[in-house]
Amino acid sequence: MKALAGPAMLLVLVGGFAVYRLGAKEDAPSREFTGLELAADEVGGTCYALDTVLVSNGVFGKAVRTWSAPDEDNEDKWTLLVEGVIQGRNGPERLFQKFTFERADRQVKLVEVEASEGLPSGVIDNIDRLLEAPHAFKATPVDRCLAADATGYGYEPKKK
Repeated sequence: MKALAGPAMLLVLVGGFAVYRLGAKEDAPSREFTGLELAADEVGGTCYALDTVLVSNGVFGKAVRTWSAPDEDNEDKWTLLVEGVIQGRNGPERLFQKFTFERADRQVKLVEVEASEGLPSGVIDNIDRLLEAPHAFKATPVDRCLAADATGYGYEPKKK
């Protein structure tokens, strides 16, 4: 009888973990949301989908990333918190940036940025920083920017 107790207990633990993982839902925007073109509030479209921009940036390396919906009833607004710890002069220091994105028609606008001291918190400054990686990697633009005469903030169409 004791021989079955070990495997049975393991089965119960694995089953419980599986039920927990299947029932738990990580808070994150849908692909429909992240697949929309990134725009800044005043500058219009950037020619890159939000997910392309985040992947190009490696979503900031080894930093911890947490999505949250400021209003659970509004799937059109999401906040991405990117945070890490560095060794500062007086010990470990928390660095963070909190990006708030909001759907506007067929685009997602970066509408607000909160940041640790020393990191940029302006929307346009952060759009410029976020676009450095997709520009450098020559990432695939959104469909509307595949045309030769396409325009986007900081986007230079590919020469044919």
